[in-house]
Amino acid sequence: MLSHAVICRMPSTVNTVFRFIFVASVLGFALSLWLCWTFGFPSPQLWSGLLIYALFCELYVFLFTLAKGSISANLLVNLSQCDMMDADIDQLYDSGNMVAARIDRLIALGLFEEAGGVLVLTNRGSRLVRAFDRLRAFFHHPALPEL
Repeated sequence: MLSHAVICRMPSTVNTVFRFIFVASVLGFALSLWLCWTFGFPSPQLWSGLLIYALFCELYVFLFTLAKGSISANLLVNLSQCDMMDADIDQLYDSGNMVAARIDRLIALGLFEEAGGVLVLTNRGSRLVRAFDRLRAFFHHPALPEL
């Protein structure tokens, strides 16, 4: 987490999840080398160490992405910076504003682009949709209804 925090404070166009994947991969590789050197390959200690590391990485990603998208966490941060009236909160968390903020985030991530007032899925967005479709099929979840 400390390494990820340091990397996130450096200027970059890469989002925080990909930064964490980079840091976690490098540290995971180092951990696997240390476990192999200490306990040998294959050993129960090696596999348990790597599985515990993967569990904590997944938990960390889940928690910081959940906090980033959480309305409650966002509201607490806003209230810590300044006092707000009920009307200010209502305006800030108006459904139209919330949708606009999410669309802006998807555009910033390069998943959509706006062309003539119409949102168009980019190649990167299409790859992500295909990955979601494969995962949905793998886990036997029903397909989303067509619009």
